[in-house]
Amino acid sequence: MRSRRTYRKKVFGASPADRLAARRVLAALDGKSVYEMLQEGLHSVAMEIGRLVAIGLLDDEVTKLCGERYLHNGSRTMVRHGHRRGWAEVAGQKVPLGRPRVRHTDGSGEARLPVYGLLQQAGNFDEAVLRRVVHGVSTRSYEQVIEDAREGFGVKRASVSRRFVRVTGEQIRRFCERRWDGVPFVAIIIDGKSFAGEMMVTALGITASGEKHILGLRQGASENAQVCKELLESLRERGVATGVPTLFVLDGAKALHAAVRSVWGDCAIIQRCQVHKKRNVRSHLDKKYWAELDRRLAEAWGERDYERALELMKQTAAWLARINPDAAASLREGMAETLTVVRLGVAPALRKTLSNTNVIESAFSVTEQVTKRVKHWRAGNMRWRWCLAGLLHAEQHFHRVAGYRRIAALVKVLDALSPKVDSTEKVA
Repeated sequence: MRSRRTYRKKVFGASPADRLAARRVLAALDGKSVYEMLQEGLHSVAMEIGRLVAIGLLDDEVTKLCGERYLHNGSRTMVRHGHRRGWAEVAGQKVPLGRPRVRHTDGSGEARLPVYGLLQQAGNFDEAVLRRVVHGVSTRSYEQVIEDAREGFGVKRASVSRRFVRVTGEQIRRFCERRWDGVPFVAIIIDGKSFAGEMMVTALGITASGEKHILGLRQGASENAQVCKELLESLRERGVATGVPTLFVLDGAKALHAAVRSVWGDCAIIQRCQVHKKRNVRSHLDKKYWAELDRRLAEAWGERDYERALELMKQTAAWLARINPDAAASLREGMAETLTVVRLGVAPALRKTLSNTNVIESAFSVTEQVTKRVKHWRAGNMRWRWCLAGLLHAEQHFHRVAGYRRIAALVKVLDALSPKVDSTEKVA
């Protein structure tokens, strides 16, 4: 049976940790993007916003009846009396919230809250209202979001205060525009995925505690430098630190490398995706050589000593040169970067995540399940919306990376690689 503390956390969301957890459904939200109600991920966003507005409406009504909290007022006729379990109806669903209780000071009992009755009326806050709410969020018109939600609940404009609009608008803004100030990302994995004829470039961050977050998404005809740079610059604008050494896991696209170097500079430490590298080399070989190639690469990439691993890779390249010079050239291109996790001494369990971009591939597989029945893509932003919705849905089921207990050792290695700052610069 669910404990009372667990219930209060879910309903009232009192702690900052609870509010942060609730906002994770919008990890990849970008204020320039257009949202529509197309599937579960975006639907849940609008449902949560509706719940936030409902709580704000109740709080505003109680403030009008009882005055500001913690202020002495001997003439008041009503006082706050805690909360009870309650609910509001949003698009045909009951969402839990705390119903505030108000009592008369003359002892005549509990006062009725008209707004609470409106929140429970079926059919007011319907799917049409949800669509308007999501559209307002996409254009960052948070005041309009509040107005649409208020009208959806059937509450008149005259019955709410400016304070309600201001406070609730700020809550929704924080909910929708999650920033990453102060969040230490040890690694950022970036990969592009062909999606309904367009390239969707996604960035996923891994924190020092091993948690995974979808950081951003950009749509383009290919993984060109401009698209990648815009993605990384948007991360910087939202608080991702670019002045600390960060491990980047990338495929072989030169545009990605250039964009990372442009934004992160010398703080970018690049690990070439081993899965992409193996796939590229295989494309030049007959299948009868694949098993031997896999064995050789696994031996090199599984080494703990960097110099030994590099020597094994050179031996493999020499072996390939006798079979197919193009395969050997493919392996030699960026060969050292496939061994970055070995050079950094990353623990074997953690290498499974940080040596390739598979974690993004897995997230995209959820997107493909969401969109597999779509036959006609009408507009470019439709691809963006559906792709983002699938990634948001996948993120809700993310677990910490395998080997996360070894991240602390990697952090120490990365800290030692921090660019040296001259003492005279510090004084200046």
